[in-house]
Amino acid sequence: RIAFKIKDSDGNIKSITYEQFKNDVVYLGTSLIENGFLNKRIAVIGKNSYKWCVSYLAASIVGIVVPIDKELHTDDVINFMNVSQTVCILGDNKNLQNILENISKIENPDTKFITFDEKFNILLNEGKASYLDGITDFDSIKINPDELRILLFTSGTTGNAKGVCLSQRNICSNILSIYGIVKVKRSDLFFSILPLHHTYECTIGFLLPLYSGASICFCDGLRYIAQNMLEYHPSVILCVPLLLENLHKKIIKNLSKSLPEKYKKNKEIILENLPFYIKPIVKSKIKNTLGGRLRVFIVGAAAANPQILADIQSFGLNVLQGYGLTECSPLVAGNTDFYQKDDAAGLPIPNVEYKINNPNDEGVGEIIVKGPNVMLGYYNMEDETNKVLVDGWFHTGDLGKIDENGYLYITGRCKSVIVTKNGKNIYPEEVEHYLNDSPLIAESLVQGIHKEND
Repeated sequence: RIAFKIKDSDGNIKSITYEQFKNDVVYLGTSLIENGFLNKRIAVIGKNSYKWCVSYLAASIVGIVVPIDKELHTDDVINFMNVSQTVCILGDNKNLQNILENISKIENPDTKFITFDEKFNILLNEGKASYLDGITDFDSIKINPDELRILLFTSGTTGNAKGVCLSQRNICSNILSIYGIVKVKRSDLFFSILPLHHTYECTIGFLLPLYSGASICFCDGLRYIAQNMLEYHPSVILCVPLLLENLHKKIIKNLSKSLPEKYKKNKEIILENLPFYIKPIVKSKIKNTLGGRLRVFIVGAAAANPQILADIQSFGLNVLQGYGLTECSPLVAGNTDFYQKDDAAGLPIPNVEYKINNPNDEGVGEIIVKGPNVMLGYYNMEDETNKVLVDGWFHTGDLGKIDENGYLYITGRCKSVIVTKNGKNIYPEEVEHYLNDSPLIAESLVQGIHKEND
């Protein structure tokens, strides 16, 4: 079966089978062990690619994988490497070059740099030779499912980022929970756009499809999304609301050009108003601009506009919105193939429970979560860990409410609530949502500032 579809140096699409992928992970893992990296911290940095995926899996089996954001300032990358005691880093040429230029700042002088072009292939071939010679240490590694294997740095709101410690059980429990509520077909092709160092893309856009026997292809960059969709014909896309909004705008714009005036109401196309014989034509036209096979968008990371979700559903495409955090590997709640509400973050995924801590009169309070997907703790930060992990419940710092059917609604962040003099709670995210609805406003930030005598 096909695990990945990738482009070769000439831009031709080639397939990589599950067997080849498994062998590459074993060969790279064997090489990492021979280099003395067993149970050590191994960082991975770079754009989404097949080699990133091989490195991630090999590193999380041989030692502890430290996925790092390729967009970070080099000083931050080096800081994360020092804090996590990384002994080896695999990544794109460009990223490693920047680190090498500041090598004096790295605390471990013996750090090994493996670039994704030449060094990676050499290591792979060395590992292959050793493995075929009968050095099968990699196969005999015993994984303790509850120990630290994935160390992720979140951009801490205060500037000092926290290291989130995840175990293989954390991640695998999340994959199994999602698999139970979202149908992933073996014929599915996932289109990977969001950065893989985030648990959202990593768990749901990389590990889940592999668990399900589906395939994965990678986006060449944000400006190539439309082109790539016509090249690969994906069926599932993980995205953030902004991406969905841009796509929605494009679809509406294209439709406006091709539809007769009488079906347009104040520039908005209401699919419901179209005659029944035109609807299927419009739907298939929309589908074809997205590669022809697309069936579902999975959207998360921020609240999506319910109207846009409803519109996209009316085009015959499914949109599943969810809510999660790095600390929860990441998914906590989601809309499923069976239960959907466009304005809600969804229902708790299997084996995970949430409740509202100290709700106010409107039922709004901090969302707290319990389940096998909740992190082990923050790396070397016992006080911070004890603040958020209380009696087995993880305190998310997010505000929300739960309706009578168990659907979760996110209303904002605890830290950003504005409390007025008369004790009223105002959620800036809500005000921003209304402001951003105006076509004249691109972005907005709402703050509560106390003024004298006001």
